[in-house]
Amino acid sequence: MKQEGEGDVVLITGGSGFLGQHIVRLIEERDPTVKEIRIVDLRPYENRLRHSEHKKLVSILGDICDPASIEHAFEGVNCVFHCAAYINFQYPPNFDELERVNVKGTQNVIDLCIKHNVPNLIYTSSALVTFVPYMGKGTFSIIVNQTESKAKTPSTDSQFLIPGFPASKLRAEKLVLSSHGTKLINGKDHLNTVALRPTLMYGECDERFFPTIMRLAVRWNGKIPRIAEGGKKQLSYVGNVAWAHLCARTKLKMNPKDISGLPIFITDETPVTDAVRFTQRVNVDMEIFKIKPMSWSPPFLLCYFLAMMLELVLKAVNIFKKVQVEYCPRGLLAYGSSLVLFDRLRSSISMDYEPIYTVSEGFLRSAKWYDLWYQNFKTGEHSIRNRNS
Repeated sequence: MKQEGEGDVVLITGGSGFLGQHIVRLIEERDPTVKEIRIVDLRPYENRLRHSEHKKLVSILGDICDPASIEHAFEGVNCVFHCAAYINFQYPPNFDELERVNVKGTQNVIDLCIKHNVPNLIYTSSALVTFVPYMGKGTFSIIVNQTESKAKTPSTDSQFLIPGFPASKLRAEKLVLSSHGTKLINGKDHLNTVALRPTLMYGECDERFFPTIMRLAVRWNGKIPRIAEGGKKQLSYVGNVAWAHLCARTKLKMNPKDISGLPIFITDETPVTDAVRFTQRVNVDMEIFKIKPMSWSPPFLLCYFLAMMLELVLKAVNIFKKVQVEYCPRGLLAYGSSLVLFDRLRSSISMDYEPIYTVSEGFLRSAKWYDLWYQNFKTGEHSIRNRNS
């Protein structure tokens, strides 16, 4: 039985965000070896999942790009979950900010781990680091049952189908993995690192993926456009991705040689399908807002030509004035038309990871969150109309 004061201290950068919230919940619910959770984020931590809290939790406002503001958070820590990132797919990309936060910020986290003798660092990478054109050329990608050793990562940023964000995550991932084995400041221990590569996530606290589709549907009277059909994606419920992070911590603590210095794909049993069918499946469990796909789909080549022209116009305009769109036009089409399916054998064998939430559980939990998001969205939209009227 543990004595008073015994137990591990873990630190989560970006703990107030989408994935971070779920890591906190699972540590509370399923990890009795942790006595204290520290969260470093630009926003104060708020328990948005409404789970029970019985461990000491410390919310630290700070920026990974300003090491002095967060250095004290690393003192006495056993493991760092580095989830903080600048997640942005705008076009043209904000390369400076992506480099500052995702790459230099990650180097700061590594340096602080070494300085304060933190033995284990788990980095949240992305499966998008392998999103390259099929056979090195073309407008789409085909990744079928690929393992970490077979999935290719680009040697140059220009090889990515989506510019900006994936390249910054890959550079950060390389920093983390190359720092494995670095001697800590105490001179006797070494840093163990691992990079987890989850696929596109959905679930509670998602403010980007499914809400973007819902905003489109609101504009189109409850219907979503069918563009770039034919591609199929492997998505993952965020709760299972969070569980994979806990599995990685256990493995680094008990037998680090099994995964240290490695990238690992994280998936679950969510059916591989296209965005429209996935949306329809989640929408079945939603009570408030119902979505239907449009009955027609524009030709892909026409969409691609228009996307290319839009990018050229944006580049020209940006010479005089900074104008951006939320997503890279051609990158969005490339992702929509691609076949993306990874093999999670390494995570199962080397990390003892298996999803803890069934597909039905993941969809039901997600649907309740998206219904709540829609209620808040409509309330906010109504308030804006009233202020402007």
